[in-house]
Amino acid sequence: MSSTTASPSSTANGSSNRTGSSQPQRKFIKRPDDKAVKDQVEALRAEIKKLDLTNNELNDAIAKAQIDQKIMDKRNDLQAQLKALIAKQSSTKNERNAINDQIKNIDSQLKKKIAEIQTQTAKNSFKNVGEIDARISYLDSLIDAGNLKLADERRHVKEMSSLRKLRKDFGSIEKTQALIDQDKEKIAELKKKLSSVQNKELSAQYDKIQKELDEINESNKSIISKRNELYNKRNEIKKQKDEKFNEIRKLRADFDEQFAKFKVTLAEERKKRDEEYKQRQEEEKQQKRKEIAEKQLAEASVPAFTEEINSIHNLLSYFDPSYVKPAPKSAVTTNGNLPTNNNIRKIEMPEDVVVIKKEQEAFFAGSKSKKSKQKKNKSKNFTVDPEVIVSLSDLSIPFPTKEEEVTSTVGILKETLQALEEKQEEQTKINIEKAKARIAKLEAEEDAREAEEANAEADEAEEGEEQEEQNGEA
Repeated sequence: MSSTTASPSSTANGSSNRTGSSQPQRKFIKRPDDKAVKDQVEALRAEIKKLDLTNNELNDAIAKAQIDQKIMDKRNDLQAQLKALIAKQSSTKNERNAINDQIKNIDSQLKKKIAEIQTQTAKNSFKNVGEIDARISYLDSLIDAGNLKLADERRHVKEMSSLRKLRKDFGSIEKTQALIDQDKEKIAELKKKLSSVQNKELSAQYDKIQKELDEINESNKSIISKRNELYNKRNEIKKQKDEKFNEIRKLRADFDEQFAKFKVTLAEERKKRDEEYKQRQEEEKQQKRKEIAEKQLAEASVPAFTEEINSIHNLLSYFDPSYVKPAPKSAVTTNGNLPTNNNIRKIEMPEDVVVIKKEQEAFFAGSKSKKSKQKKNKSKNFTVDPEVIVSLSDLSIPFPTKEEEVTSTVGILKETLQALEEKQEEQTKINIEKAKARIAKLEAEEDAREAEEANAEADEAEEGEEQEEQNGEA
């Protein structure tokens, strides 16, 4: 249980100074106060120590309240004998119960066999094979005497045949009767064994030992009573200690539960802060991307060859002071797909379009002072300003080295100007489409990257959930 507390900056205020007033106010998540729990636990432990002292006093009192050792030895010996007799009585009882169960089972089978014989003998008047044999002998003697009528003789012969068949059936009855006799012998043996397993002697021994124990206990009744009282107090002390320990466990469990909720709330607040931070970052990124796209589109929307055309106009003004620079053309529209027919819709350049234009030096204006100075020096030396040479070199036009070549240079400049102006509109459309394609590509790459990051975060979250489930099962 750490005594540190959660700082507001750890949950929300750490980034509020960076984002200004637009940052949402973070709630302070208070950490559970473990100091109060510690104080309560210490108080309970102090009470347990007091109970331990009382318990020790009771143990000392129990040790002093002792019966004479010889009497205690005899008492213990009698208790041991009594315990052995109880075990022996239990064993004897179990043995008698087992014998009685055997007698019941055999008697039940015996009754079934007797019932079978009674069922078979109830159909005729003969009880056994001897009676059947006697009847057969009698009928046979009557027939041998030769005094019977033919009808009586046939009847006696038929009866003798039935009796012989009945005698065969009585053979199985004799076997059953033999089994009945065996069962009766078994029951007699078990009853004899049961009579030998008696508890009378054990009961007499038990009563004798118990009487001696009662006499010992009666003679030491006061000491035993005092010891029992001390034992009861000691048990009560143990019960109170157990209650104190249970209170400590409950305090710790409650604090652990509160701390777990605190950690969950803190994690949720941090997650919320991170999500809001990511959202702000995403909004700023989208805004920046939008500005870049607008800038690229604006740059692409500037008529193509604007810098080169302006440079040619300045050069023409430089070489020909009478040259008048024409008014600038309208800018090509950047809205949607461009039409392919000759009636191209044109709009003026928006005020917020940034035109990338190279600043030209003052000499491109073709000042009269310079020209007059050049005319005065014409007869001497023909010179061209270094900036003019650089501009002609950028346009891949050879610069004149003498006065007679100026006219040719002006002609080349005009041809170049005408060619650039003819291609200006088409090239501007191409530049716009290229800019749109670059913007679309950048957006697609950004979307793919964001999707990959989202998938990675989802996989990480899923792995975290699986780990929590495994920890829960463990």
